[in-house]
Amino acid sequence: MASEEEGELKVPEEMFKDVKFYAVGDIDPQVIRLLKDGKAKEVSYNALASHIISEDGDNPEVGESREVFDLPVVKPSWVILSVRCGALLPVNGFSPESCQIFFGVVACLSQVSSEDRSTLWALITFYGGDCQLRLNKKCTHLIVPEPKGEKYECACKRENVKIVTPDWVLDSISDKTKKDEASYHPRLIIYEEEEEEEEE
Repeated sequence: MASEEEGELKVPEEMFKDVKFYAVGDIDPQVIRLLKDGKAKEVSYNALASHIISEDGDNPEVGESREVFDLPVVKPSWVILSVRCGALLPVNGFSPESCQIFFGVVACLSQVSSEDRSTLWALITFYGGDCQLRLNKKCTHLIVPEPKGEKYECACKRENVKIVTPDWVLDSISDKTKKDEASYHPRLIIYEEEEEEEEE
């Protein structure tokens, strides 16, 4: 979703004026443009930077930047979402390193209210994952509150997509580890109304 709308983004003037960035690996040229439009300065050596921009948390330069120079390392999504919010976001939710709870998760959110969608989107992104509204080949997880709908039916046919309820996100964060998805499949939900009807 982020990459589709980058062209429409307008950077507030001097938004990144205090940012000296060093890019590690292949970074989308539009992300570099957003930084420069916001008056960030690109530096040629990581020790001179205030921020390291990278998608690859396992790159040796990323480790050196964090461990030796104690610099924040952020994914390009930090730039895009900061521009969307009109303010520099905290860097700790945008680490590319695999220690993040939702590292490698690309979640499609469906059938949730706009408020819940915003909350889930923020939590998944903050803890290292990515979100989108389309269910496509990039998706690793479909998050739905109930076992129904077109996306649910489509995801059931794909072995590589794990189907979970929003509680999976909250419980994973609460326990600081990605929970087993099988326990959070929406078809396992027992509704109170159904229980009450059975008791009568």
